[in-house]
Amino acid sequence: MEKKLQNIEKDNQNKTVGDLNVIDIKPRGYCKGVIRSLRLLKNIREKYPDETISVLGRIVHNRYVAEAMDLYSIITVDYPGLTREQLLSYVDHGIVILSAHGCSDMVKDKAKAKGLTVIDAACPDVISSHKIIEDALKKNEQVIFIGKSKHPETEAVMQNFKNINLITNISDVNKLKIDPFEKIVIANQTTLSSLDMRNLIEAIIKKYPNAKVIDEVCGATRVRQEAVIKNSNLDALIVVGDPDSNNTAMLAKIALDSGIKNVQRIETVQDLDLTKFHKNDFVGITSGASTPPYLTDMVSDYLKQINLAAPMPKPEIDISKILDL
Repeated sequence: MEKKLQNIEKDNQNKTVGDLNVIDIKPRGYCKGVIRSLRLLKNIREKYPDETISVLGRIVHNRYVAEAMDLYSIITVDYPGLTREQLLSYVDHGIVILSAHGCSDMVKDKAKAKGLTVIDAACPDVISSHKIIEDALKKNEQVIFIGKSKHPETEAVMQNFKNINLITNISDVNKLKIDPFEKIVIANQTTLSSLDMRNLIEAIIKKYPNAKVIDEVCGATRVRQEAVIKNSNLDALIVVGDPDSNNTAMLAKIALDSGIKNVQRIETVQDLDLTKFHKNDFVGITSGASTPPYLTDMVSDYLKQINLAAPMPKPEIDISKILDL
C-alpha cells in the first residue's frame, strides 16, 4: 500500500468515497495554446456577431469542441483525408480561422486571394518550431523533421519547407541520404511522445553522429507525459480525449509502455468499461491537451462515487459546458 501512495496527493484521496481510489493526475486538460485558440474564437464571434466564421479543420482535435462551436454559429470545415488547401475550397466568404496546429503560408495566401479575412490561431509552440526550421534552412543546414504523416502540424511544416526530410518511423531513417559532413538539425512535431521520439533520434544520431537535436515537444505535452510515467504504479489509467488527438494517444501509449496494465482511452464517461476495474484499485485520470476539462471532471466525479456492484447511470453530456474556460 505504501508504494501505491508514494506519488499520490492526499487531497485527491480524500475525495473518493466509492469502491475505487481515484487519482486526479495533474496537469491535464487544456494547455495554454488551446485556451488561447478557444478564447480567440469567442472574441471573434463577439466582435463580429453577424459575420460568417469558419475554422479550417478542427480548431483542436476534439469533436465535442467542434460541436460546442455550433452554439456560437462557428462552422468547422473538416473532411477526413483532405488537406487544409483542399478544405479551403469549401469556404467562400467571411472570416476563416486557422487551427492551433499551424497552417502553411500557401494556404494563408490562397485564403486572402479569395477575399477571406484570415485569423491565425496557431499555438505559439508550433510557431516557434517553424521559426527554428526556417533559421536552420537559412544557414544551409539540413533539417530532419520527426512527425506523424498526415497530421495537420506536419502537413503545414512540409508545405512551408520543401527541402526537409520527414521521418515517421525507423525505416525512414534507413532511407535517409544526407551527406554526413553537412550540418544537420533534428526537429519534430510538438505533440509526439518523448519516449517514441527518443528511439528515432537515437537511430538518426547513430547514422549522423554530428546531428544537432532541437527537442520541440511542447512543455504542456511533456509534463503530461512525465506525470503519467511518475504514476506508473497505478492499477489503471483513464485517458480522456478524442480518438484523433495525437497527444492523447501518446499518453495512453506511454502508460502501457510504463507498465500500467489497464489503460482505457475514452472520449467521455459514456465509454468507460467498468468491468475492467476491481474494488480498491488505484485509478488515475488524465487527459490530452485538447480535452475539455468538463469531460475529464465528469469521468473523475463519476468514478469517485462508483459502486462497482451496482453502478449508477452514466451522466449525459451538456454541450453548453464544453467551452467553459
